[in-house]
Formats: sequence, C-alpha cells, structure tokens
Amino acid sequence: SISQYKTDYATLIRDVESLKTEMEVVTKKVDRAESLINSLSKESERWSKSCNGFQEILKNLVGDGLLMAAFLTYTGFFDFKARRALMKKWRESLDLLGIDFRQHLSMTEVLSKASDRLQWQAQGLASDSLSIGNGVILDHCVRFPLIIDPSGQAINFIMNKYSAQKIQRTSFLDNSFMKTLAGAIRFGTTLLVENVENIDPVLNPILNKEIQRTGGRSLVRIGTEEVDYSPKFNIILTTKNPAARLTPDICSRVTLVNFTVTPASLHSQSLSLILKTEKPEIEKQRMNLLKLQGEQQVKLRELEDQMLSKISAVEGSILDDDRVVDGMEKLMVEGAEIEKQMANSADIMKQVQNAISKFEPLASLCKTLFVLLMSMRELSFLYEFSAKSFMNILRSVLTLTRTEGQTDEERLSCLKSSLYKETAAKIGRSLALEDKMVFTLFLSEFRGVSHKLDYGTATVEMISEFIDLELGPDFPWQGKGLNHLSEVSLEIGASCPLMLCSAPGHDVSGRVDAMARDLKKELASVAMGSAEGYATAERMVSTASKVGTWVMLRNVHLCTDWLQQSLVKKLQAFNTAIHPDFRLFITSEISPKLPTALLRLSDIIVAEAPGGVKASLTRFFSSISTERSTSSVRNRLYLILGWIHAVIQERLRYIPTGWSEPYGFTEADALHALDAIDSLVDDAMGAKQVIDPDKLPWDAIRTTLCKGIFGGRITKERDQQVLDSLVTTLFVPSCFNINFKLNATEDAPMLPDETSFDACLAWIKSLDSYTPPTWIGLDGSAETIRSKSIAQSVLSKMKSIEVALKTD
Repeated sequence: SISQYKTDYATLIRDVESLKTEMEVVTKKVDRAESLINSLSKESERWSKSCNGFQEILKNLVGDGLLMAAFLTYTGFFDFKARRALMKKWRESLDLLGIDFRQHLSMTEVLSKASDRLQWQAQGLASDSLSIGNGVILDHCVRFPLIIDPSGQAINFIMNKYSAQKIQRTSFLDNSFMKTLAGAIRFGTTLLVENVENIDPVLNPILNKEIQRTGGRSLVRIGTEEVDYSPKFNIILTTKNPAARLTPDICSRVTLVNFTVTPASLHSQSLSLILKTEKPEIEKQRMNLLKLQGEQQVKLRELEDQMLSKISAVEGSILDDDRVVDGMEKLMVEGAEIEKQMANSADIMKQVQNAISKFEPLASLCKTLFVLLMSMRELSFLYEFSAKSFMNILRSVLTLTRTEGQTDEERLSCLKSSLYKETAAKIGRSLALEDKMVFTLFLSEFRGVSHKLDYGTATVEMISEFIDLELGPDFPWQGKGLNHLSEVSLEIGASCPLMLCSAPGHDVSGRVDAMARDLKKELASVAMGSAEGYATAERMVSTASKVGTWVMLRNVHLCTDWLQQSLVKKLQAFNTAIHPDFRLFITSEISPKLPTALLRLSDIIVAEAPGGVKASLTRFFSSISTERSTSSVRNRLYLILGWIHAVIQERLRYIPTGWSEPYGFTEADALHALDAIDSLVDDAMGAKQVIDPDKLPWDAIRTTLCKGIFGGRITKERDQQVLDSLVTTLFVPSCFNINFKLNATEDAPMLPDETSFDACLAWIKSLDSYTPPTWIGLDGSAETIRSKSIAQSVLSKMKSIEVALKTD
C-alpha cells in the first residue's frame, strides 16, 4: 500500500542521512588521522628512539643511580680536574663489579632541566661545566651547603637566586649575628654566612637538624634559646679561602661546593671582558643571542611536554576530539616557527662569532697564561695567583688607548704584547730570581721563539741574553718590585695588601718608611708577635681604612695564627666602602706557615737579600746596637766575625763547590756567635776597660765557632776542614796588625787600621759590591760552575712546570 511505501521511504531516507552523518564522521576522523600523522611524523623517529632508550635506561638504572648519588655527595669539594678523575675511577669500579651504566651519561643533563640551567645563568652563574655542575649540586643537596668561592662570583649568584626569599648576608664577626640567625630560622628566610672557615658551635644543632617537636611546634636550640623552626629556613655558608682547613667533622655535616675558577671559566670571562671593552655592541648582541637560543631550546622542550600532555589526557579515541587535534596542529606550527627562529639565530650567531673570532686568540692566551700561573705553585708555596689578580692585569692592559686608524689586527697585536709585558711586570716581582727565569722562558715559548737556547751548556748569562734577544732588552721580566715601590703602591688599590716577603734578616720595611716620607703619606706601623700588637694592628687597620691613611704590619711571620683567624677575615670583609687612599703594607720572612688565603689576597714582592760579602756585612753590622760598639777591640772581633759569616753565607751560593750541602746557616747564627764572643771576652778580661789583644781567649773563640755555632750544622769532613781553616786563620792575635789581609790571595781586602764603629761601617761601604770567588776561598771557575748549576736548576723547574701544564 501507499502508506507502507511511505514508511519504507522514510526509513530509507533516515538510513541515507545516517550514512551521510557517519561518512562525515569517518571523513573527519580520516582528516584528523592524516593531520595527526603529518603533525607527529617528525616526532615519530624521536619517540621510537626514546622507546628503545627506555630499555637502555632500565638496564643501567642501578649503575646510573650510583654515579648520580656519588656525584652529588662527593664531588662538590673538588675542582674540575679532580671531578673528572673521580668519575673515571667510579666508572672503572662499576665495570669491575659488573654493574651496567651509561658510558656517556652527563650529570648536568640528567640532574637538571634546560630551563633551570638557563635561569641559573640569568642569575649570574657562569656557563662552564664546573659552575653548572655546582648549580646542580646546590639544587639537590640534602645538607646545608658550604661554598668555597675565591672569586666571589658564587655569592652574587646565590644573592640573585634567593632574592625573592629575602636573603640576608651576615658573618660570625657580625655583632648582630645571633639575632639575624634566630630571625631567619623563625620566619623561614635564607641566610648567607660569609668567611666561614671554622663552624661556630651555635650552628651545630642546625647543621645536625636537631629539631624537637613539642605540642605541634618545631623547635631548635640556638645557644640558650629555643627558637621556632620554619621548614622553609635555609642557611648557606661560604668561604673565600680555597685552602681552608675543613675538618672531617665539618665535611660530614655540610655539602661542600667548590667554585674555584677553572681555565675554561677564565677563558669565557676574559673573552667577555675583551669584547665589552673592544666591541661592546657585538658583545651585547652575542649575549642577547645566547639568551635567546637558550629560551628557544626551553620553549621547544615545553612544547614537546605540552604535546605529550595533551595526548595522554585524551579520553576515548584521540580521533573523536577536535580540540586535541587542533591543539596538536597549533603546537606543531609553534614548534616549526621556533625551529625557524633557532635556525635564524644560529645564522646570526655565526656572523657574530666571525666578528669576535679575531679576539679569540687573546682570550686563549689569557687562559694559557692563567694555567701557567696556577702551575707555578709547583715551585713554591708563595706562588698563589688568583683569577681576580689575573683579570685585574687584563683590565689594565685593555685600558690602553686605541691609536687613530688602528685596525683590529694591529690592536690585537698591541694588546698581546702589552699583556705579556704587564704579566711579566706584575708576576715577576712575586718570584725568586730562578723562578723569574722559568716564568719568562715560558712566556717566550708562548710568543714563539726565533733563537735557540742550548740548555745542556747554558749558563745564567746565556739565559739572560736569550731573554733579551727574544723579548727585547726593555722587557720587564725582573718585575716591577722594590725599585718601583711608589708606582706599585698606587696601582694595587685599597683592598689589596702589598706583602713584602724577604729572607731571614733582610728587613725591607725601611723602604716603605722612606716612600711614605717622600710621598708625604701618613704611615702607622706596628711590630707583630704579641697580643698588644694584635689589638693595635686591628685598630690601625679599621681606622686607616676609613680615613685613607697607610698602615704597615711588620714581621707577620711571628703571628700566622692571628693572620688566619683575624686579619684574613677582616680583609675578606672589605667592601667598596673603604677609603680609596688606604694602603696596607705587610712585611714578613718567607715562611710556609703564611696563610694561603692571605697570599691570594695580596700583591707580593719577593725581596731577595742582595748577594755578596759587602751586603752580608752591612746587614750584620746594622744589627749591632750602639751600646755594644764602644770598644775598638771588640769591634775588630765583630768585623772578623761578620767577614767569616759573610764568607760562609756566600759559599752557599756555590754548592756543591762552596759547601757539599745546603747547610742551614742563618743570620741568627751570627748573632749567636756575637753573644758567645762577648761572653768569652767578659769571662777572660773581667771588668778591664783596656783589652790586650794578646790575652783574648783565642782558642775558646775558635773552638766555639768551629765545633758549636757554625760547625754544629756541618756533616761532611771536607766542609769542616774548610770552616776550621777559615776561622783559625782569622781569629788570631795578628789580626790586630796593620795591613792584616783577610785572605791569602792578592786581591783580598785588608782590615782597616782603625776599628771604631764608624770606621768599620766606612770600610764596609768601601768594599766592592761584587764578591770575587777568590775572596771566599774558591778559584775563578767557581762562578762558571755556579752559573751552570743555576741554569740546570731552571731547566729542572721548567720540566716540572711542563708536567703540571699538561695535567691542567
């Protein structure tokens, strides 16, 4: 019937519409599928690799976990070189134990996100591997950190990183330290404690996290007070002393993090400083590009995370949700745009790198020189050169005015030449003579040598001539030292002490006194070694640093504990508020007990005692008091004693021909002998005012000197015979005769007829400054042998430095 047909027709129409709707849905799903396939085709390969990588990660999970835990727990204290050695050793241990691990696992990559690293760099963290590794350790440390930060860069980073948490700076020397500490614990803020080398016992409950919970409150004891403990509280300890003696007890309660500057970091800092000075516009563009590239990398990683998040959040079939597909397409468009921007950034960076590549050799030279300075530690404990001191040298070089019409190549050549000269002038004054030669020969190697030096037959004179040929006669390889004292005192700045280190008995404080008088500067000085001296010194330094006067601390080798516990911390706490005219001079004998931190803070002049009999006699007679020098007979004995002591000292310069061994004869031996002679004469002559030379206790004097004071140091029979001959031929009654010669050789000097104290000083002044080997009982070949011996010592030292350079 018609009604049936109508019904069937309606049904067919519905079915057709249903099929159309279903076709539309299927078409949309196909379109979505194609869109997704297109969108994710680039990710397919990466995800496939990631899936395969998951199996690798699971397989190596135990070994990787052990390496990461060891890295975070133990490596913080060490420098970059030691960290690499430790990681290598740990990997070898895992191999021996049969524990799988990923060979090329990067600790910084696996323990931090790119966004974190970018943020750290924006907060002032250097981009070298050591600094980034330290950032990772600080981010994961369970115990409170103790940061070793000689350059102060880490402190700046910490202050920026925790600025939102109202970080406060303090130190144990701060009068309000206890109040500041209690406030930070109570309110949960971050506290930065500076110049920490010994932990104040008040921190023990905090470092041990001895938290007591009472009635819903968390309490910690600070001294005698119970303080509410906020879980947000954080304390960061810092020290600028890279040689701080940290006890095992301290190390077990903190996480140590070493920010000592590495050569790679110094290279980066040098390049940045050079570009800021020479090409400020390019440096600004470079820094902006580096920041942009980092941000682009982070954004790309965020888009990948969002993509995965959208896919994992889908309920049901992914093809049923237009929003997911649309979102994926949008993310892929953004990703493609970012990749395009990254490609553009890379092209621009290539152009920038081409522009700055001209100055790259200068930055590389800075790195090379810094590695050499660090390697000089192999020669002496005195040679502690900080990155800060080297960067100051570079700054002074970069202040040179560019001449009109000078090309970049000419400018670079000029800067290199100036860097060599400035480094030699400022480092050379801190070195002993032999080590000056070692350092300068390396400088000539770095510049490229055009002459040849035969080390096998070299003498001191040949080395000096070689240096003059290679670097020029005006090259300041001896350093700007005592002879340029006023110039040095002006250039060092107010916050850098000038330390004058000399051999025992060679006092150079008079040079500072004379300079202060010439420059009309107010100079306050104090002799160290007593508790009264400590208090006076601290008061003088505090006052002078505010008003801009000068202070000199004499003989600080007598109070090394005070230097470490008080002066070093005071110097480290100096800030820009100190008066720019303030200067601190420190005199000391060369002593291994001098604190490393003080050596790194100071500009050092090594004042070697001038060699020769004349110089030794002058030092000896300057130590004799006027009360002691009233008798012409005694003065003659003193003059002979001074001559013998000078000969003994001078023969030390000719080992092994002068003495078989480097016996430890000192200025104190001569003073001891002076007392012994006075005592023997007093015992023999009593209270007689007029002394008969024939009745002097000659045998007793000779025996005392030969068997006791000087002879007591000698171990070889041949050397004892030399000493006996020297003493027995001079301490004789005939020494009071006119024209008495001090040596059997023709050119030997004769004692003066008159021996008043002034006459003795005049006679000493009349002597030739150069001491012929014959004066001290050696033949003319001794000078050549000594010269060759020094040259061989220079060669030996160069070899030890070369080993250190290769290691670094």
